[in-house]
Amino acid sequence: MRNTGICLMAIALGTLALAGCNRESADWKSASAADSTEAYQQFLQQHPKSANAAQAQTRIQQIADDHDWQAAAAADTRDAYQQFLAQHADSKWAQEARIRIENFAQSGAGGGKVVSDNTTSPATPATPGAVESPLPAQGAAKSHAAAAKATSAGAEVASAKRGHFVQLGAFHSKARAESEWKLLSAKYPAELKSLKPHYVAGNSKSGPIYKLRVAVHSATDASGLCARLKKHSQVCVPVTA
Repeated sequence: MRNTGICLMAIALGTLALAGCNRESADWKSASAADSTEAYQQFLQQHPKSANAAQAQTRIQQIADDHDWQAAAAADTRDAYQQFLAQHADSKWAQEARIRIENFAQSGAGGGKVVSDNTTSPATPATPGAVESPLPAQGAAKSHAAAAKATSAGAEVASAKRGHFVQLGAFHSKARAESEWKLLSAKYPAELKSLKPHYVAGNSKSGPIYKLRVAVHSATDASGLCARLKKHSQVCVPVTA
């Protein structure tokens, strides 16, 4: 009889343990399906010693990281990215935050005055008493054509020297910058399909970087392109070379 009682007790304990395991498994499945901070926290309260406890804690941290990153990206300011790094230095988004901070530093946004392409030289006043020599009609036409051609060439040279660009990011390798260009040009064909990428090598506090830029015709074009891209939360900063 005694042995029978012991066996029955063992069976009862085993049944309870099995029921407990089944409940924990069901609770974990529910928490994973919900995939929310509240669901994982509730699971931890009910099963603090579960084998899935560490995974639940990790997922809670990941959700917090993603939420704060989305807020920082929406603000798209240097302060927002710096605040994110202060709170999530080991986040999967930390490197991207550092790169975007570097973009602001490299661009010098707000620090310099962009020269307009529409600037014209003031007319030189005529010397008092001077008499202009009349030119034959044909000669005058040729003279005006030559002057217009020279002015156009001068404008092109000046524009090339100024170098209006839009910076789309800074990366720690040229391959990464090239990969990003492929993604962006495919994602925003209407804005970028007619532009050619430029990969500008530079240095930052974290080491060598490659700045991804595209050339545009004027400061106005740069501002317009960035306005369109920022509607999609894409980093875009007008720069001049």
